[in-house]
Amino acid sequence: MSISDMHSINLGFIIDKKAEIHPERIAIIDTSMGTSYTYGDLKERSDSCAHYLREMGLKRGDTVSIISITRIESFDLMLACAKLGCVFVPVNFRLSAKEIDRILSDAESRIVFYDSIFKDRYQQIDHHVRKVIDINTISLDTPTSEKPHYTHGKAEEPFVLIYTSGSSGEPKGVIQTHLNAFFKSVDSIIDWGMTCDDVVLVTAPLFHVAGLNALTISGLHLGGRLVLQKRFEAEETLQIIEDHNVTCFAVVPTALRMMVNAPSFPERELRSLRFMPVGGEPLEVALQEAFLEKGAETLNVFGLSETTDGAIYQRPGDDLMNGSVGEIATHVEVKLLSDASQEVSEGEVGELVVGGPTISPGYWKSPRKTEETFQEGWMKTGDLAYRDKDGFFYMVGRGDDMIKSGAEKVSPAEIEQVIASMPEVADVVVVGVPDKKWGQVPKAIVARKRGMEIKEEDIIKTCKRELAGYKKPKSVVIVDELPKTGAGKVDRALIKKEFA
Repeated sequence: MSISDMHSINLGFIIDKKAEIHPERIAIIDTSMGTSYTYGDLKERSDSCAHYLREMGLKRGDTVSIISITRIESFDLMLACAKLGCVFVPVNFRLSAKEIDRILSDAESRIVFYDSIFKDRYQQIDHHVRKVIDINTISLDTPTSEKPHYTHGKAEEPFVLIYTSGSSGEPKGVIQTHLNAFFKSVDSIIDWGMTCDDVVLVTAPLFHVAGLNALTISGLHLGGRLVLQKRFEAEETLQIIEDHNVTCFAVVPTALRMMVNAPSFPERELRSLRFMPVGGEPLEVALQEAFLEKGAETLNVFGLSETTDGAIYQRPGDDLMNGSVGEIATHVEVKLLSDASQEVSEGEVGELVVGGPTISPGYWKSPRKTEETFQEGWMKTGDLAYRDKDGFFYMVGRGDDMIKSGAEKVSPAEIEQVIASMPEVADVVVVGVPDKKWGQVPKAIVARKRGMEIKEEDIIKTCKRELAGYKKPKSVVIVDELPKTGAGKVDRALIKKEFA
């Protein structure tokens, strides 16, 4: 049997297998409803949901979209799609109705499920081209005798579409196959030492790879336990960790900062918490130290939707504060290429090009965009990095973010790290702005911490002390908050548009 014919790596198949082995084990706790679901429940619910979708005329290869917070029905639909060979499309509910409609049109979804709390957006969706269904009305009471045998989606068939934030240009639907999801799950299990005893908090939404791929599928793959939080709320998150003995969860640095700044954080014990993969932007040392004091390791992660989340990351037990983003995932390959597409030497900066079974085959129904980014199984990330003699990678920034100041190339990430270390700073983004003499010079947009003051001259003075003169910002804008994308990351594209 070729790997393309395999269905045993399909998440729907895996859940059915877990239901055979330990049907009474708790699989998911939905904290918003106070309800628990066993692996036996997941099998029964996903079987019924698959029957429901089939009765509505859905067939292999069709897309099924959902606009919802993270709740049990999201998993019902995802597993049902896996069993039918349909494609699950979780849509960013933070987008406008117009942006959502664009994604639904691109995904060609004839059926869209929505959470009633997003009724305002539901009412603006074009009902003439697609059926829109309240997720609460899904029928899950199909008699066992009526449930057919499912053939499952095959390894190389699309499993999920993850749409990039779309902050500029048209949205891109990143295809994740069953094979991609399986190998990412295996890498998380191997590299982060996950076991069936892990309790995974799912606070990042499923339309983001941190919510879907970092730990969530791995937790189910192992027969572990997921704890769903409908939306991140720092104090509530801290309480859930303690109440449910959470051992790990994927998060963005902004959320970690909110947790550390929460009034109750100093008194929280968080004894159960082992590690947290953190992606989207570099982690400042102060955050890592704050959680290390609680016994939890925050792990830097480099990954994209196109790499099914983490491709390079730190492992528990690493020297977390050495400035690196870690080592290559077990089933990932990496090349660092020069502008001439030649591999660079150790210590030299090059563009990260990533290959392996976790790499997406491309963008949904977009051959031109796919050809630009994916070539012969490799993905050009556009990110710049170098590797040391021990195999650890250090991020320099994005190629299109680099500031060309005179004859020098300046990395925004390097300046951001210095500014972020200041106790008054909550967030920072550095961009290049035009300059008559140097071509470009750095400009810092700094969000101060709530209730704290910071002056432009203090920021420039700190940078002058820590960095070469040509790297220090020539100007600083201080704001209360930086804009975020739907995935909770700082919206660099919007900031560049507004301030550069």
